[in-house]
Amino acid sequence: MSLEAVQAQAGHHSIESTRIYIHLANSWLVEQYLQASAAIDADRANS
Repeated sequence: MSLEAVQAQAGHHSIESTRIYIHLANSWLVEQYLQASAAIDADRANS
């Protein structure tokens, strides 16, 4: 996932803020991404 995509999802105005948080919460972000991806896939399967 690109840093810009993470920035957009997190709502950061500055890419520098995203860079700080990505180092602090990398495993959390991966888990959030996987959960969101699963929810999207499930929604598509139910459509």
